Amino acid sequence: MTNRTENIREYELKKQELHQKVIANLCSELNIPDLRAGNLTIRDERNWRTNEICIDYSWLVNISQSFKGWCWLFSIKFNKTQFREFQNPEKLIQGLFTIDNNGEIIELYTETITDKIEDKIRDLKSYDMFDANLGITLDGVGYEYLIFAPNTEIKMTLNNPNSESWKIWENEIWTISKKLARNSGIDDLKEIIE
Repeated sequence: MTNRTENIREYELKKQELHQKVIANLCSELNIPDLRAGNLTIRDERNWRTNEICIDYSWLVNISQSFKGWCWLFSIKFNKTQFREFQNPEKLIQGLFTIDNNGEIIELYTETITDKIEDKIRDLKSYDMFDANLGITLDGVGYEYLIFAPNTEIKMTLNNPNSESWKIWENEIWTISKKLARNSGIDDLKEIIE
């Protein structure tokens, strides 16, 4: 007989495994080796080094709406680098995607920004870490927030955040998501976000 604590631990392990699959599949789709911040080597099918890039930071948010579904929003900021003849520009890639139950990406839409790079989520400085929502949350919107920055990896889960600082964050998440969903032309993404 399993108790509640064992069930919670098993759920957390499955969630961690799913996060790892999602990250690996997103990296595969974007042809990058990892989402961690720092210098990364790009290799071909023979494992030969073909390029080197530098990720400044990245973040992913799993947005889960009761009775509508879920999708992932992400942002990856690349620093300007040079490798041999390759000039890798500073850029920001933002996107939305859906997954199946195994973490495989079904629908993916991305936009790349190279001029006037702005990431409002990155620019937010204040989060209320202990009072995001003091009420009872049964339905609504849940978020799994993953951040990769220099010497930092943060994972948070939020359910219906209602503190002032998290509402600012949530509004920005929805602003970015709605813009990307509309631009994507992908019905599944629009249905989840709109």
